[in-house]
Formats: sequence, C-alpha cells, structure tokens
Amino acid sequence: KKQKYFDKLVDLCVNTPNALIICADFVASTQMQDIRMELRGKAQVLMGKNTMIRKALEMGHLAHPDAGMDVLRSNIRGNIGFIFATNCQLDDIREILGKHVRDSAAKSGQVAKANLSLPAGPTGMDPSQTAFFQALNIGTKIVKGQIELVSEFPILKKDERVSPSA
Repeated sequence: KKQKYFDKLVDLCVNTPNALIICADFVASTQMQDIRMELRGKAQVLMGKNTMIRKALEMGHLAHPDAGMDVLRSNIRGNIGFIFATNCQLDDIREILGKHVRDSAAKSGQVAKANLSLPAGPTGMDPSQTAFFQALNIGTKIVKGQIELVSEFPILKKDERVSPSA
C-alpha cells in the first residue's frame, strides 16, 4: 500500500508539470471532500503523512535526479498536500479553492487570522450579567434595561495567539 503511494507521488511529480502545494490547516473534511469532487477530472489531490511524502520524494530524486524533488522535499512542513493539474490551469484550481474558503471559530492557542472586536452599543443582555464584562475589564453602562458597551473593545489581533478569555 505504501509502495503504491510512493509510485503514485513520484509518477505525478515527474509526469505532471503543474502542481500546487496546499496547506490544509483548519480545513474540515467536508471542505476537502467538496474540493475533491469539484476537481474531479481536472486535477488530482494527493494528501499524505509527511514522512511518507519525504520518503517518496527521496526515492523519486534517486530515480529522477533532474526533476527537482530534493527542493520539494525540503519544503515539506506542517499539514500539507499536493494538487496536480492534469487537465486544467493552476488559476482554475486557485479559483475552485477560493470558492471553498470558510471562516471558522478561533480556538485557544491558534494564531488569529483576522482582527475582531466587540462594537460599541447595546448587547441585548440584561443588567444582571454585568459581572461578565467587569471580569474582562470591558466598560459598560445600563441603558433602557440592557447592558450597553461604552466603546469598541478589541478581542483578537491578527497574527497573535488566541488566549482562552478571547
């Protein structure tokens, strides 16, 4: 089974001139499934464990030293995969991938991909819940029987780690 995977990866690297290296962090399995279904007949999606990819590329480099698989092997880090363009252009694949991008909830410990803040104004929460905002040092006032935020409060900043309180 592993040998079959090695042969497939080496064959695609040698015989398919156009390919994308994709990062699959925070991609749901249904998203991957939808992408695979839409690329069917146009491109080949190949995912795998990094150790298997490295070993296959090493074996491929020994068999085809001029194919540049050693350069590819040095870039295998993290949760990555390949999309080999068999019957289409790379721009078509990028367009399909862009169609399937979805926002997801920030989890503690991850790096924030965007800025996020609570807007100033009414929250719709009743006055008995002011302790929640006080614990987070968020300025509030009570207007017409509900809590209102005094000013905009930044929760996440792009490229910073998400804390458990955010």
